[in-house]
Amino acid sequence: MTPAGSTPRAAPSPPGAARRSIRLERLAELAGPALLVATGLAMLVWTWGTWPDVAVDFGRELYVPWQLSEGRTLFTDIAWFNGPLSPYVNAALFFVFGVGLRTLVVANVALLALATALLYRLLAAMAGRFAATIACLVFLLVFAFGQLVGIGNYNWICPYSHEATHGVLLALGSLAALERWRGPRGARWVALAGLLVGLAFLTKAETFLAAALSSGLAFALKSASDPAARARLAHDLLVFTGSALAPVALAFALLSCAMPPSEAWLGTLGSWPSVLRGDVAELEYYTRGMGFDAPAEKLGELLRWTGGWLAVLAPAAGLAFAARRGTWLARALAALAFAGVGWALWSARSEILWLRAARPLPLFVLAVAAVAGALHFRPQTSERVFGRTRAALPFAALALALLFKMLLNARVLHYGFVLAMPAAMLVVVALVGWIPQALDGRERAGAVFRAAALALLAVGVSEHLKVHASWIEKKIFAVGEGADSFRADIRGSFVGEAVRLLRLEPESATVAAIPEGVMLNYLARRENPTPYVNFMPPEIVLFGERTILERLRARPPDWIVLVHKDTSEYGFPFFGRDYGREIALWIQESYALARDLGQPPLMPGTVFGIRLLRRKTRGS
Repeated sequence: MTPAGSTPRAAPSPPGAARRSIRLERLAELAGPALLVATGLAMLVWTWGTWPDVAVDFGRELYVPWQLSEGRTLFTDIAWFNGPLSPYVNAALFFVFGVGLRTLVVANVALLALATALLYRLLAAMAGRFAATIACLVFLLVFAFGQLVGIGNYNWICPYSHEATHGVLLALGSLAALERWRGPRGARWVALAGLLVGLAFLTKAETFLAAALSSGLAFALKSASDPAARARLAHDLLVFTGSALAPVALAFALLSCAMPPSEAWLGTLGSWPSVLRGDVAELEYYTRGMGFDAPAEKLGELLRWTGGWLAVLAPAAGLAFAARRGTWLARALAALAFAGVGWALWSARSEILWLRAARPLPLFVLAVAAVAGALHFRPQTSERVFGRTRAALPFAALALALLFKMLLNARVLHYGFVLAMPAAMLVVVALVGWIPQALDGRERAGAVFRAAALALLAVGVSEHLKVHASWIEKKIFAVGEGADSFRADIRGSFVGEAVRLLRLEPESATVAAIPEGVMLNYLARRENPTPYVNFMPPEIVLFGERTILERLRARPPDWIVLVHKDTSEYGFPFFGRDYGREIALWIQESYALARDLGQPPLMPGTVFGIRLLRRKTRGS
């Protein structure tokens, strides 16, 4: 019995039940990360050895750090057009762990794991653990390991440019550091954020701008909302700026030890001189990549895709408003939405150009940023929503800054594996997190919309995986040995034979692969005596054909290897015919045919071929 006038006391929960509840909560927290680890391992096993391209781009990512680890110097011995950070980081890895493709693969797997963890933390702060898990699954299944075009290298394990993946990782790290910035002891997180932005300056211009813009916005929003941070604003801003300048100053000092200060400064600036000069960006390859070759047509395509995806999701939103959350009707409609959207998209999957499905990303991210900004600055916004928008707005700034390079031609394939990735993550958390949560807040059935979004994502991801599988199936030729072994398509058989022939030559023999194919130098362990790694249209524009020819004449390679490459995408189809004609004429005069492998290279109609040319001796 309860004494009169007293309040009945609730029966205490049994200690065992409390412990079980805590264990279940911890298991729920670990479920998402465990699923991501399992997915990452599965993708790693499935795609093992298929990540690099045998002839394009990635040979440079191996050759340059190998040469740096052997004592050559960037910008003087090796012509370089990005910042110095990534080549020297990879050179350090080669110096410590040994030269080999596998060294970079292991390092990049570790960096991919770190990028996934940072993404999960940032996205969970914006939209909760479930949305973060789904978004990171999309990252691992579509962006991290994939090959969606005939050329490899557009993945996080063997990227076409380590500056791209390193720069985005540094930007994510800076945002994560600023999320931890609280109180007077938070200066160390501000210092770390500034340091990471400064390191991003030493990668590529576009990744630095994205890192600086997003981190600057995060700094401003946190300062405005945190009284302790606001009181120390001048101090923390000085810490952030000083930390950002430190790696830039250090890079300049280290480069100045090997070259005149003026050259060291240009090396520290990396890609900025060419960006500001603008002549490389005017090449057809880059204007088409941005969609500026036919802006009206690309804008129309963007709007059509936007209308298409809204048409898919609008009925689900209508059904969500038709039922109250938590009711049997809500559950039934959620099942119907998942099945209906999934069946409709699966039935029409062959008619949907999935590799163009990301066209609306800039518009969607702008919409997300606009809504998040409106909620953030609305006086009656709850503390929970305020915290999420404070995390989302800098991430949206990062996404928009990276998308600028493909503004009217947004895509997951090609450069999209880094440039479109943050935008895609933002859209995923909006679809499975923010919009359903907003519906739930109005007592509507947010689960219905979430189910439709999950069906859309499931079909879209499966179609991208199908494309990926089709390219992997073609990689049946083993290239390289030991720590350098990987799988390639039919081009690998010719590259492998060329490497075998070059390795029969003395170790002192020198080789130049033209216009592209420095993977041959790396696999054969034969140096290029000139500073130039590639002889493609961008390099001809950057360094000048006359300058390149002078260096070739001054130190002519023992072997010239002509590797087939159709460079029509730059507006100049073939080396020796449409560009590089003076260099080609010098090669014709100075070298004699030794061996053809495959079809004659650098000719219309050729699929792939390699021509080995030996330098003529006096009197020959």
